[in-house]
Amino acid sequence: NHMPKNLFIDASHPNQTRVVLKSENDIEDYEYEGKNNNLIKNNIYLGKVSRIEPSLQAAFVDFGRERHGFLSFNDIQSDYYQLPKSDIEKLKKEEEETRVELQKQSEIQEKNLEEKDLEEKILEPENKIETPEEYNQTNGKNNEVNHNNFSIKKKRYKIQEVIKPNQVILVQVLKDERGLKGAALSTFISIAGKYTVLMPNTAKGGGISRKIFNPIERKKIREILNHIEIPKEMGLIVRTAGSNKTKNDIENDLKNSITSWEEIKKKAMDSLAPSLIFEESDIIKRSIRDMVDDDVQNIFVEGNEGYQKAKVYIKQLMPKQIKKVKKYR
Repeated sequence: NHMPKNLFIDASHPNQTRVVLKSENDIEDYEYEGKNNNLIKNNIYLGKVSRIEPSLQAAFVDFGRERHGFLSFNDIQSDYYQLPKSDIEKLKKEEEETRVELQKQSEIQEKNLEEKDLEEKILEPENKIETPEEYNQTNGKNNEVNHNNFSIKKKRYKIQEVIKPNQVILVQVLKDERGLKGAALSTFISIAGKYTVLMPNTAKGGGISRKIFNPIERKKIREILNHIEIPKEMGLIVRTAGSNKTKNDIENDLKNSITSWEEIKKKAMDSLAPSLIFEESDIIKRSIRDMVDDDVQNIFVEGNEGYQKAKVYIKQLMPKQIKKVKKYR
C-alpha cells in the first residue's frame, strides 16, 4: 500500500502552523499548532525539589512553571539518592544484577518469539512514555522478575530518606498539566529519533517496539541491535518507522540522539534551576520526524522561517532527503 504522498506545511501565519500529509486522493494526516500552545509533554527541565510528600511517596518540583510538577518515587533515578557511598555502591550492584537478569529473560523470550520484549518493561515508543499507572496495568503480570526485584529495592528506602528539598534534578514531562494538577515528571529521560527512542540514563540494552508484530521483522531488527554498540548505561528501542531500515540508519539515529543528550547535559550544567533545557519539538520538527518516509515525494513549506527550519530538521534527521524540501510558490 505504498502511495506517493506530499507533505504540506503552512507556516506563513505567525500564530498558527498547519501540516497536511496528502496522497493523491486522501488526506492521510493533519495537524495544527497554535502559538499559545501550552503543551510541554516530553520537554526536559532543570528543576528543584520544592517539597517532599511522605504520604504520597512523591516530591513536588519547581521547574519554572506556575504549577509545580509531581515526581513519584518510582520515577527517581537512584543516582539522585543522597546516600552514604557504600549504600550507593550496593544499590548500583543490585541494579546491574537486575539489568543482567532482565536481559537474560528477554533473550529467552525473544527466542520463543513471544511478543514480550524488553520494551514492554520500558515504554511504548510511539507515544514515547507511559505513565506509571499505565505501566503497571500493562506490565504488572508478565514480568514478575522486573517488578519483584525492583520493588524489593524500592521498599528499602523512603523518599524522605533519600531526596531532599532544594535538590536540583533533571526531569522530563510525562504528562501535561491538567486542570489544577501539575505536570507528571520523571528523571528517566527518553529522546525520540526518527527510527528509535533513546533512553540515555536507563541501562536496558536494545528493544523493539511492541507495535512491530512480524517475527521475521523482529528477528532482523534483533540482529541489527546485536551488532550495534549501545553505550552500556543506555537503552534503545526501535520504533515502527525503523522496521525496514538498515543498520546504518539505526546507527545514525542513535548517534544523533546521543549528540542531543550530550547537548542536554551540557546545557543543564550551564543552567540554573528552574529552567527549560530541551523542547520536545515544534510541529515542523515533529511532522518531519513522524510523517516523512520514503513514500513522501515532496515537502512543500510556505513561510520563509518555516522553510529554513524544515531544512535544518531534515538535515539532522534524514540528510539524504534534503532535496525534498521545497518552497511553496
